[in-house]
Amino acid sequence: MSAKGNTSEQGEQVKSGAFVSENIPVRKGRRPATLRGPLHIQCNGHGDRKYLHKLAADVLSWPYIEATPPTHGPSNILSIRVDKAATAKDSTAFLTPGEFARILFGAATIYLALPLVCAHWAIVRGWAEPHYLRSSGVMPPGALIVYTPRNPEELSVCYSLFFAAYHSACKLPSGSEMIAKFATVYKYLLRDIAAPS
Repeated sequence: MSAKGNTSEQGEQVKSGAFVSENIPVRKGRRPATLRGPLHIQCNGHGDRKYLHKLAADVLSWPYIEATPPTHGPSNILSIRVDKAATAKDSTAFLTPGEFARILFGAATIYLALPLVCAHWAIVRGWAEPHYLRSSGVMPPGALIVYTPRNPEELSVCYSLFFAAYHSACKLPSGSEMIAKFATVYKYLLRDIAAPS
């Protein structure tokens, strides 16, 4: 998607799920090693953690997003939830009720609930792997471990993956109203996608 595209085309891309589809680039390098099990974590290939912190800070600035600290357990876990008033009815859009993303800062791991088509392309293009607990039905079919970004280009892909999950988890307005209301989200996506490499 180009930064110069008109807003109605961009709105249609978001609506159709084209943000994360066969157009997603192939991730460079080997897949990181992960420890598979109930606590499925990324073991290596993290890159500079400033990208993970930037991603978290930017996503938390999006409309209708709230961060919920864990009720028990370590404080280095960030649960990213949709405000109750904006929560979609589709339970497969969430890891737990209202939570569409979780970041483990200590283990530098991202959990994300994506629509199945988006999850498919994220896996095929090397950006993610299925979460271990989805095979037992504890997590939804689109629950993934998304590999943490190592550079600005990977950060922009992570923005698009988070936006696809966000779009699925929210009751969003459609068309030009959505684009006007969620300009901050597009600002991050378009800025990083259009940035020269």
